[in-house]
Amino acid sequence: MPALKSLAAAKPYKAELFARLVSEESFIGIKAVNAIREGYPAEILKAASYYFDVPDARIQIIVQVPASTASRLQKKHAKIDSAATERIYRMGAVARMAIDVFENEASAIEWMRMPNHALGDAAPLDLMDTEPGAATVRQVLNAIATGGVA
Repeated sequence: MPALKSLAAAKPYKAELFARLVSEESFIGIKAVNAIREGYPAEILKAASYYFDVPDARIQIIVQVPASTASRLQKKHAKIDSAATERIYRMGAVARMAIDVFENEASAIEWMRMPNHALGDAAPLDLMDTEPGAATVRQVLNAIATGGVA
């Protein structure tokens, strides 16, 4: 995935934590389950905002971690809970799928951030707070990948 590395390298180093989650295709199965149960470091919230180039507040809303909690956890170098971790994992998995479909990381990120008519004018990124939302985004990506209308 050369395009992924080049764009990730151009982003602030703080995006690296989330970019690794997106690029590690081996991070599936029981390894992912165990990581979700353990919780990701709170710093991944800021890394996701850098990665998608969106305000911290947008990621905090999607992941359902209040700003004050995110700040406190980051200062303590603590972990977010398993529910928030799963939402971050979902963001990374769907971003990886979008990169595969668009064959370009920058295009995939832009697509994730922008309202989409097929999603009721919601941005794909904003639907990552629930599994049904992510499943709907995956359906749209599958339609795009197979030449369907999305």
